Amino acid sequence: EPFQTPDFEEYTYIIKGKKQFILEDEIVVLEAGQSIKIEKGTRVQYSNPFDEACEYIAVCLPAFSMDLVNREED
Repeated sequence: EPFQTPDFEEYTYIIKGKKQFILEDEIVVLEAGQSIKIEKGTRVQYSNPFDEACEYIAVCLPAFSMDLVNREED
């Protein structure tokens, strides 16, 4: 996905596999059983550059909306 700067908080819990987050200039990799809270207004990019598929739950407050995600153009 492209970088985005959402107008919502996002809580992500990894169920299976791994997921990579680039937060501003920091790379964070979460594995099964780990979670993260991404604050509203944080520039973030989500990806899975790993061989195993990732299953996760994401909760956005307020709810996810294309109008609030603010994705950057490629």
